[in-house]
Amino acid sequence: MSPKSLLERLKLRRRDRGGNDSENDINSTEGPSDLPKKLPINVRETYLTSDTEIACGPATTSPASTAPVTEQAPSDTSSSPSLTQSEQLWNRAYDELKRSEPKLLDAYERILSRELKGDTSSPDESQFENSIEQASATKRWSQMERLVQAGLKKIEGEDKVKQAVGEALQGFIAVKDIISLAVQTVPQAALAWIGVCLAVQVFVNPITESKANRHGIVRVITRMRWYCELSSLLLKENTVDDRRFAGIRVELEERVISLYQELLLYLIRSVYSHHRKRIIAIIRDTIKLDDWDGSLKSVEDAENAVRQDSDVCNTQQIRSYLEKLVDIAKNQEKGLLQDKEDKKCFQHLHLTDPRDDKARIEQTKGGLLQDSYGWILENADFQQWRDDHQSRLLWIKGDPGKGKTMLLCGIVDELKKLTTETGLLSYFFCQGTDSRINNATAVLRGLIYLLVDQQPSLISHVRKKYDHAGKSLFEGANAWVALSEIFTNILQDQSLKSTYLVIDALDECVTDLPQLLDLIIQQSSVSSHIKWIVSSRNWPNIEERLETAGQKVRLSLELNPESISTAVGIYIRHKVRQLAQLKKYNNETEIAIRDYLSLNANGTFLWVALVCQNLEGVPGWKARSKLNTIPPGLDSLYERMIQQIYDSDDVDLCKQILAFVTIARRPITLKELVSFVEMLEDISDDPESLGEIIGLCGSFLTLREYTVYFVHQSARDFLLEKASDTIFPSGIEEVKYTTFSKSLEVMSRTLRRDMYGLRAPGYPIDKVERPNPDPLTSVGYSCVYWVDHLCECDSSKSVKHGIDLQDGGTVNEFLRKKYLYWLEALSLLGSMSDGVVSMIKLESLLQRRADAPQLINLVRDARRFILYHKWIIENSPLQVYASALVFSPARSLTRENFKREEPEWIVTKPFMEDDWNALLQTLGHSEVVDNITFSPDGRVLASVSRDMTVKLWDAGSGAALRTLEGHLDLVWAVAFSPDGKALVSASLDMTIRLWDARSGAALQTFKCHSDRARAMAFSPDGKVLASALGDKTVRLWDAESGVALQTLEGHLDLVNSVAFSPDGKVLASASDDKTAILWDAGSGAALQTLEGHSESVRVAAFSPDGKVLASGSRDKMVRLWDAGSGTVLQILRGHSDFVKALAFSPDGKALASASGDQTVKLWDTGSGATLQTLKGHLDWIRAVVFSPDGKVLASASLDRTVRLWDVGLGAVPQTLKGHPDRVWAMTFSPDGKVVATASRDVRLWDAGSGVALQTLGGHSDRATRVAFSPDGKVLASASDDKTVKLWDASSGAARQTLEGHLDRVVAIAFSPDSKVLASTSKDVRLWDAESGAVLQMLEGHSDLAWAVAFSLDGNVLASASFDKTVKLWDTRSGVLLHTLEGYSDWVRAVAFSSDGKVLASASDDKIVKLWDTGSGAALQTIESPEFLWAVALSPDGKVLASVSADGTARLVRLWDARSGAALQKLEVGALVDKLSFSDDGSYLETNRGLLSPASLSSSVVLSQRNLSQDIFVTDQWVTQGMENMLWLPFEYRPEVMAVHGSTVALGYISGRVLISRFSF
Repeated sequence: MSPKSLLERLKLRRRDRGGNDSENDINSTEGPSDLPKKLPINVRETYLTSDTEIACGPATTSPASTAPVTEQAPSDTSSSPSLTQSEQLWNRAYDELKRSEPKLLDAYERILSRELKGDTSSPDESQFENSIEQASATKRWSQMERLVQAGLKKIEGEDKVKQAVGEALQGFIAVKDIISLAVQTVPQAALAWIGVCLAVQVFVNPITESKANRHGIVRVITRMRWYCELSSLLLKENTVDDRRFAGIRVELEERVISLYQELLLYLIRSVYSHHRKRIIAIIRDTIKLDDWDGSLKSVEDAENAVRQDSDVCNTQQIRSYLEKLVDIAKNQEKGLLQDKEDKKCFQHLHLTDPRDDKARIEQTKGGLLQDSYGWILENADFQQWRDDHQSRLLWIKGDPGKGKTMLLCGIVDELKKLTTETGLLSYFFCQGTDSRINNATAVLRGLIYLLVDQQPSLISHVRKKYDHAGKSLFEGANAWVALSEIFTNILQDQSLKSTYLVIDALDECVTDLPQLLDLIIQQSSVSSHIKWIVSSRNWPNIEERLETAGQKVRLSLELNPESISTAVGIYIRHKVRQLAQLKKYNNETEIAIRDYLSLNANGTFLWVALVCQNLEGVPGWKARSKLNTIPPGLDSLYERMIQQIYDSDDVDLCKQILAFVTIARRPITLKELVSFVEMLEDISDDPESLGEIIGLCGSFLTLREYTVYFVHQSARDFLLEKASDTIFPSGIEEVKYTTFSKSLEVMSRTLRRDMYGLRAPGYPIDKVERPNPDPLTSVGYSCVYWVDHLCECDSSKSVKHGIDLQDGGTVNEFLRKKYLYWLEALSLLGSMSDGVVSMIKLESLLQRRADAPQLINLVRDARRFILYHKWIIENSPLQVYASALVFSPARSLTRENFKREEPEWIVTKPFMEDDWNALLQTLGHSEVVDNITFSPDGRVLASVSRDMTVKLWDAGSGAALRTLEGHLDLVWAVAFSPDGKALVSASLDMTIRLWDARSGAALQTFKCHSDRARAMAFSPDGKVLASALGDKTVRLWDAESGVALQTLEGHLDLVNSVAFSPDGKVLASASDDKTAILWDAGSGAALQTLEGHSESVRVAAFSPDGKVLASGSRDKMVRLWDAGSGTVLQILRGHSDFVKALAFSPDGKALASASGDQTVKLWDTGSGATLQTLKGHLDWIRAVVFSPDGKVLASASLDRTVRLWDVGLGAVPQTLKGHPDRVWAMTFSPDGKVVATASRDVRLWDAGSGVALQTLGGHSDRATRVAFSPDGKVLASASDDKTVKLWDASSGAARQTLEGHLDRVVAIAFSPDSKVLASTSKDVRLWDAESGAVLQMLEGHSDLAWAVAFSLDGNVLASASFDKTVKLWDTRSGVLLHTLEGYSDWVRAVAFSSDGKVLASASDDKIVKLWDTGSGAALQTIESPEFLWAVALSPDGKVLASVSADGTARLVRLWDARSGAALQKLEVGALVDKLSFSDDGSYLETNRGLLSPASLSSSVVLSQRNLSQDIFVTDQWVTQGMENMLWLPFEYRPEVMAVHGSTVALGYISGRVLISRFSF
């Protein structure tokens, strides 16, 4: 079971038990204190494996019925990453024996205990206590190893062995050397080897031990090596997709375990036989020891079974055959993508076909001449790269116009010839003036596209992510992260052929070039069968990065002048020949042009191409004279082009166009261009005329598919650097301001609600298709870049700029009237992250102004709005008008400005806080988040999760940047080096990995041989890395080499935390031994031991000045210590659960503490006062850290989120409506007008308005159940104070207090006629609902009766208990009618049929049983794949409905009640607590709303009913007819809930209650 599914299950169980929450901490050796010992085996196995210490071996177990052995949960060794497969199987076999032969194993372990102590004084092992470790796998494994070594020494030193004769001596000689060698080479089976060593003592007593026994021992021992290797030989992964053989492999694994059991049993019985005289009192006649031939035959039979199954699964013949099939399939699939989903994925992957780009480029440049690039094939550098396996990266660099692109086109053609049959070739041509192909994400899409096209099986790597994300995988802020991971996986695919990867013009990769370079560097070192070619200009930033690549070859065009000159000469002859044919030059003219070009080209292809382009427009007779006016060199040519524009009649228009296109941040469409150039407005709908005007701009611009590009990057560079005064006569600042101003104008004119006509509030972005015409075509550029251009302006040089940023200015008006429409547009454009950055920039710009207080507040509110709601707006654009508005503070300026846009279908809106609280943003994870840290510059946030990865996030926008993979198990610690260049992570796989923070490349792996690293810290100079280990030590490492420097010993229990003082001289460590130790970081000497905590110390942290050390403990307190003297300065109390993490603010004035009570507290370090309590997490908080500037606090939790908090706000008063503590239950009155909620008190709410009506006090402990009588007159509440209270439902007056239960009351139910109330604890009581008198005391259950139900006539009561039974009672007499047995785990749900003749019950063993209530006979047993929570029977008794959950699945299943056949499975997206059929059986009523199975499946099993107007609430959405309507943010996903008609009530851990009424 995955950690995620485990967390889900334990949280659900914990809630249902109603016990106190305690730490579910993977760093702890303790589980939750309230974990029942009677948990189902599979739950306890997974719990103990996943959430407690996992060391080198599992704990052994014994059934509860076996008194001599303390009950322990069996170990799930299959999930333990620290064990080999062989070790896991031996341990599973041993555990199974402990279940099946408990007395035998207990006696055996007593013998081992005696041998372990070396005590021979007592001949009777029965008098010896069983000291074999039952709880700690590490200790048990150590015991077994000691016993093996002691056994070998005992055998070797035994005089009797040396004196033995005959067969016994021969047998001993035969096995002695085998044991000595095998115990060293195959140590996995320590459990078996100890039995071997003890059994060999049979040879010491050849007279007393039987010949058959000795013969069997020889056979078993001589085959031990083979037995131990079985798992790796037979169960190793196949060379093809193994999933179709999973069933066979599981069966084979079971066979191997059975064989191991028989082996262990044979050895153990041999030991008993030798010791039988001393253990006879223990085993007597219960254990048969003497059937040695039969026992050996059992071993041999098990061997044969393994052989037979292995023949089916893993014979070499089948493996060979499968490999041949794979080869055939690969040959057949070449060029084919048969699967429909593969084709769809491939189509969505397509952004551009690089083959088409190559053809276009060649055509644009006049064709590819083989003679012009042929020189490269003879170049020594190129040949070294091509022929040397170690030379994996060729970098071709040169100045603009040197022909790099055409050179690479030629190289691609040559490489095609090499890869036609044996390899793959993928390439990409970047063009800075083409937005489709000028970014790193596009490069990866193009490379992956060609690789998949040539080897279609590689599509599987894309599908893994595409199947979850759809088309959006390839778009938006996270596309680079996802695609780089896919690309890496493809390059690591074992089936990938020899591959050439070519990328042209890295300097024209405008977006994410550093990430692309890092990826190239990282991947070029991975495999020798993958070779790279890249080209670029001579840019220092590219050279700096590529310099770090090993195994590269550099080819500089400037260092090959003769080859380039020759190639340009060939190109000139070709171009002039074309011109001569086109213009009909005479021979003299052709020669003159060729000579001029050859003389002045200076090795530059681009200059030649531009000159020839100019001559195409000149009559042939004027060509020679025109030629003399064309200057040599690119810059000179560009200057002439500028002069021609200046002398033309359209100079102003051309200057406006060139000015805007030059400062634009990407290529501009013609429709966008019209918005920024006033002179084009009259012809905005005439693309042909617009194209002609672009042609007037000399040869600087070109038009392709209605988008304007620079003809070459060097043209833009020239205009910016050398023609700025000409095209920006009023200065570039003025053009930037005009661009900003025009952007606001066009957006204000164009943007509106629902630009694409989606209509559905929850319409997902991945299904959005752009309409034609697209209303965003003209404003796309403005939406993304308007703030950038505003920030680029110098306000001191523009009066208008200052006015725009005043209160009431254009920016203010735009945000007040168009802000939500802009956010919708950003979502549709896939640019929400750009919007976040824009608002951050705008707020920063305004902070310098004193004349715009209203605008500053508006922008601040707008920033909070987009940060908090970014995720949902990004994924469902129209939720900006629903969820984003409804769940914003009541006094949010954005909400107030757009009140008119709030959904009319929400009649009663939930009460919100007045103002924004400290929570800025929530970053969702798919798994538990264990640790977080900021980079030193505060720009990047790193988080580690139980998905075995490290994730890097943009700390400003929340966008995912990179995922680091490599760990083989859970990762739970992470830290940046002080310079921010490196990142270190620690994992359960017992390694510490050092990563390049920029590229993500793995730099070092440190192996923790003795135990895993639990925490890490860099020394301030970055040279030393300290790790806290579970073996009670702290280890210091050289951060560069990975060499262990020192091991600090002194703690008496595992170490949880380490921290260096700011000067690096002192190291602090915190331990489970309840102390913190200060160490001299240089010498390793212990300076001080800080004692005072009453429980384990989980964390220690130094203040920024190093004078104070803070420690947090399981004792719920934080202590501040004088780091010099070790004296306690302050004790901070306030948390109600353990303190897991601490962080000082950068100025040292505040301390943040994170706790299992789901809060973060900020403390004043001077006074110790609580400054702020940050609430919002839904589970224990594991990490907390300040940003370097101290403005943001990040926290990580078991609720799978990272939350970013604004800690500069100070304490924000909250006006939350609700209880002071967690809401445990809620229900509607029968008429739906009142909601009752249970917490420390009971409250009544008006369901129409959401207003609290009354608070009903009186319980002395929490109330966990509430129920209205069917007539609505009485409300009952059940409490952990062992009482039930009855209240007048209309007045709220207390009517009765029902006392008598001896334990907490866990269930209550009214009889159908409202006259009787049933309540359950360990007993069941029936009360008169009017007088409160006890009617019946129903005793018989031995554990809590968790659920209770009346039959429809009220005459029979069913109670379901944790004692694994259901009891049926006569409600009038109190007589026990039947005890229904047959479950192996808790029974948690019961439901009667409408006629009362059948009862359905569900248990945690995943079994539903149907019973005849008259006879008590079992009618049907149905096995559910998931854990069960509720059941219901249809009125006609033909259909059974069940609620089940496992992992992320939340299901309602329908079964044929008579046959037990599965009818239907409904994935409802939420756990349903209450379930019943409607009176006519046409739909299901739940606490989350109504479900119509027929409307969700083509298989109609119930009568149909139109529920399109009904509400159902999933974990994330309020739905109407299962159509998403209102998204629930992370903080608004309830702990309990109830739905009645169109009203939804939500209850939260915080005590908050929200009530909403809908009208669809």
